[in-house]
Order: sequence, then structure tokens, then C-alpha cells
Amino acid sequence: MGSTIALAPSGYAAPAISVEADAAQLDEAVWWVVFVGLAYAVALAWATYCRITGGYPEITFGWKGFKVACKSAP
Repeated sequence: MGSTIALAPSGYAAPAISVEADAAQLDEAVWWVVFVGLAYAVALAWATYCRITGGYPEITFGWKGFKVACKSAP
């Protein structure tokens, strides 16, 4: 005589995290990343020009944006 006992699995189940974002919010984030990347590329181009002309470039990033300074070498 065979019998079967059904037991619930006692293994670990990973928690399910669902992030539902609005398409407009995702679009804004993508454009913000593109803008910051483009601004940084322009800052790097200016720093390269500064080095070519004999200066010392200094790029800083803060809450107000990028600051690129071209200081003359002593």
C-alpha cells in the first residue's frame, strides 16, 4: 500500500521587486544622461585644447555643473 504526503517546499524564495516607472520619467532620465555626457565630452575637448596650448586643465563637477579651468604651467 503506497501513500504520498504532500509537503510544501521549504527552500528559500527570493523576494520579488517590481519597479514600475512611467515612460515619461524614463525619457527624462535618458535625456539627462545624454546631456551630462555631452557636457563632459565638451569639457574634455576644452581640457585637451588647454593642454595643447601649454596649460594645465582642471575639471571639477558640482551641483552647479562642470567647471573647466585652464591654468598656465609655471
